[in-house]
Amino acid sequence: MGNLVILGGSGDVGSRLVRLLSDHQEWKVWAVSRRSRAVETTLKNVVYSALDVARPGAAKSLPEDAIVVNLPEATPPELVAERLARSETVLDTSATPRYVDALIRAAAGTNGCLVTGVGMAPGLSTLMAADLASNERVETLRIGLELGMGRHYGQAAAEWFFRALGLPYDDPFTGRSVVPGEKPWRFNFTRNEAPRLALDVAFPDEGIRPSGGEVRVHHYLAVDPPFVTRLFAVAQRLGLGRWMSEHSRRLTKLSLRLPQFGQLRTRVTAVAFDREGQEIASKLFEGGDQADLTAAMIMVTLEAMRSGDARQAGANSIVDHLDLEQALSGLRRHLAGIGPMCMNTRPKPN
Repeated sequence: MGNLVILGGSGDVGSRLVRLLSDHQEWKVWAVSRRSRAVETTLKNVVYSALDVARPGAAKSLPEDAIVVNLPEATPPELVAERLARSETVLDTSATPRYVDALIRAAAGTNGCLVTGVGMAPGLSTLMAADLASNERVETLRIGLELGMGRHYGQAAAEWFFRALGLPYDDPFTGRSVVPGEKPWRFNFTRNEAPRLALDVAFPDEGIRPSGGEVRVHHYLAVDPPFVTRLFAVAQRLGLGRWMSEHSRRLTKLSLRLPQFGQLRTRVTAVAFDREGQEIASKLFEGGDQADLTAAMIMVTLEAMRSGDARQAGANSIVDHLDLEQALSGLRRHLAGIGPMCMNTRPKPN
């Protein structure tokens, strides 16, 4: 029985991952969270543990010889570096480029294996984009993520959303720093509805570009229902992005008091353009709850790493362990009883 440590194990994604792992007795699962919570469980392979991962020496309090799944961005890169220095494997789900960059630096010179982008977005979105980027005609990729507001998301996900609106990024075309929302785009998240507004945001893109490729990658974020995206667009034009980022925790608490509306679904589209700016291929994915999809993507990655080739030391991404078809097959297997999902592809030109 191998040790599997889930940092953030009692949170929105973590609790769903624990449930998925309940049928996998080959793992002893350590669900670690900052606050002590009384959790009733009949799962013989799950241990709940309270630990503040930000305190000095926290890495030594975790089980040894384990695969670590890092869900919260509160985990210090130094803790990750310490586990990697022990030749362990760390899977990370972060959608914040600066944090991912810090983890990649932490992996440098270690014999451990850091896998970034293990989730829905980045993760499945990365695999969709990488599949399109394999076409040598592709020069630009635009990736849109739409989150339905059919339920209240976990605190970490909601805080990330507000923080993302205030994080400038370097424009892939000009290289200059851009404020989120300055260069929005409209996406067809499905083929039978009008294009929907999505705001440009900073997002990790490790693993998308082919070796030696010069593909420009743009990332966008939308909310369902669409009028909420338009409200955030107005706020960005008024210069409120930085304020929302600085008050992300307070805004998250406020958002949890609002009524739930919109659909409980997650949609991703990746669109490829050639040098002339003509669309040449696209992929559209629609699934259910973002937390369910993220937990299932982690499961699929764990399975692929256990059954696949030897682990790769240093920093690598989900594309080094999975391809798109493997991911979709795994999602259908793990989420068979949760809800429908579909993937549509506009065929690549010859």
